[in-house]
Amino acid sequence: MLRSEAPFDYPPSLQMYMVSGKQFVQQNPRYHVVCTGIVVFNDVGKLLLVRRAANEKAYPNMWEIPGGMVDDTDETIIHGAIRELKEETGLTATKVVRKVGEMEFTSDKKDGSEVRWIKHIFEMEFEDIDALVLDPVEHQQHLFATEDEIGSDRVGDIELKYISPPNKVIKLDAFRSRNKPVSTSVNGIQVV
Repeated sequence: MLRSEAPFDYPPSLQMYMVSGKQFVQQNPRYHVVCTGIVVFNDVGKLLLVRRAANEKAYPNMWEIPGGMVDDTDETIIHGAIRELKEETGLTATKVVRKVGEMEFTSDKKDGSEVRWIKHIFEMEFEDIDALVLDPVEHQQHLFATEDEIGSDRVGDIELKYISPPNKVIKLDAFRSRNKPVSTSVNGIQVV
């Protein structure tokens, strides 16, 4: 594990995300916007889902993982993800465990031109689940779900509706990635 100047650890395999969003876009010019998603599990292995506020312009009442855009003021992509986790849930990240995956999508500007987004999804550990408090401007409800519940789109009597099918897939991928050790290659040597 590497220690950043911020109070969180991350594996060497995530060093490439210790660049600003602006630097990432310069290095990957097909993208215009960098955003993040954060996967967190409670102590019994359930995944945190948050429900978008009913008055959100985009995708009201949909279930998602915490996350958002990497701001120009964020030191790195990972710092942006940690900030989003704190802003949306009140949780303080202590460790970035792994990258779960990424999603690409597009939107249109008013002038009709296309904006290409990339969303990096990271699993994180956090300090204290009791600190979980949603920002009511962005989210109205939270719950923790098992892999089977996400697969069936239901937690008890709550129906889980996602922004898109890939949003559901990435949540299921988060469970699958937990069953794999975090490994990377450093100077040609496999490190777990």
